Amino acid sequence: MKRIVSEEIAEALREELRDGYYKAEGVLPSVDALRRRFGAGEFAVRHALQILRDEGLVLLKQGIGAVATGIAQSAWNGRIAFIAVDTSASYFRQKLAIQMAKRIRGAGWDFVPIFIDQNRDGLLDVSQLRRSAANGLAFVILITDQSQVAEVCDRLSLPYVVLNGYMRDFPNARAVIREDFKTCFAELIRTMRDRKVKTLLEFDIERKMDRSFKNQLFEAGIAVRRVLCEWQNENPLHLGEVKRRGYDMVASFFADKAHRAHPPDAILFDDDYIAEGGIVALMESGLRIPKDVKVVTYSNNGNEPVAGVTLARIDNDPVSYGDTVAEYVLKLLDGRRVAPPRISWRFIPGESL
Repeated sequence: MKRIVSEEIAEALREELRDGYYKAEGVLPSVDALRRRFGAGEFAVRHALQILRDEGLVLLKQGIGAVATGIAQSAWNGRIAFIAVDTSASYFRQKLAIQMAKRIRGAGWDFVPIFIDQNRDGLLDVSQLRRSAANGLAFVILITDQSQVAEVCDRLSLPYVVLNGYMRDFPNARAVIREDFKTCFAELIRTMRDRKVKTLLEFDIERKMDRSFKNQLFEAGIAVRRVLCEWQNENPLHLGEVKRRGYDMVASFFADKAHRAHPPDAILFDDDYIAEGGIVALMESGLRIPKDVKVVTYSNNGNEPVAGVTLARIDNDPVSYGDTVAEYVLKLLDGRRVAPPRISWRFIPGESL
């Protein structure tokens, strides 16, 4: 599985820190030395060090460099894996992993992020999970709606919880933590009805659409059309690639004169990075936001300067989300009986809708 260069560097240094290669307050090699060692660019090396800083493994000191915090493997209670499926293109889930790492490492547990993509046969590559399990795992946090990884955990007798899954698909999970979109979708649809939206066009990477959202749109009399990003399973998308694909999807759709002449009332971008490229293509096609077409995005990564207006968005803060999940898992590991939390998203109106 192809990984982002900065993640590969962070993982190599993370293993060395776990093994005690760098003692407490020991200084890691300089950026230039790491750049030569890994054959990578300066940006990738600095990003890797920032990942380790966010995980609490190093401090970045002006004039000194990266300094090990000295959290020893032997002092930890065990290793917890966070397994995210098809997330190389997900800014939100990467931020979620970083926040959970802070809380879980701060409580004395090791935290291992594992990002899994599909192989060319459409199956998930679980080899990294198997290797981590062989080195010892106490618990697994899984975010997916596919059961293949959970089945591996079952065979390896690993306890796990699932984020945003369905209980019937994961019968052996300690808990399924659901993300609650119902109220958020209701607010979005109410706003669209107030704005006289009758047609909605969605640009997305995922192959599935939330059933409750689809039903609510139907009941509100709003027709929805979906345009999916075309990509090969053996070539997982990364963030920069998603921006380009977002641009290409929108540019290709509105290259059709009929689509430009009769645009949908509103467009939903299912990812920040799809939106970042897609909004540029939308404006280049001659359509104005919100006069010609209204726009909504999932979350938002600062696309207002591109759009020229504040964007309406479906939002969930990865910091509070990560804190909530980490707190719940730590209580389970402490032997407490607690109800699984429910993660609520919210709709935030903007000038674009």
